Amino acid sequence: MTEKNWPVTTEIPVLWGDMDAFGHVNNIIYLKWCETSRVELMCKIWDLGALKMADVLSENGMGPILANSSANYRIPVVCPDTIYVKTRIKHIGNTSFGIEQQITSKNNGSKIVAEADSVMVMINYKTGEKSQIDDDNRKKLEAFA
Repeated sequence: MTEKNWPVTTEIPVLWGDMDAFGHVNNIIYLKWCETSRVELMCKIWDLGALKMADVLSENGMGPILANSSANYRIPVVCPDTIYVKTRIKHIGNTSFGIEQQITSKNNGSKIVAEADSVMVMINYKTGEKSQIDDDNRKKLEAFA
């Protein structure tokens, strides 16, 4: 389930344990859903089976780190349901890139139940310093914008 302008769509079941005392999915769960789809996007960008620190450190130590994340909640979601997180690159800077996400749910049709934005910074995990996004990585990111 992939659309041209949303290169990654992650399908996730809503679990009973995702709900809180107010009878709807707790706000933090939306951020976990976004994280799951963000990781799927990064695995596709860099053609990885998984994001593993050992793999990053065995190479040049370069990799993304989450610098900021925010969400806007529009419609409460309850269990049982299935959500779909659409994810894409929003912008590419010198040392960072933005990720945009839309969340819909099966029970709510095509209505957006939440939106999220995050900023990833490229760092050298060996030194802890920010790193410029080189031309090769820029092209990889642009393919998912």
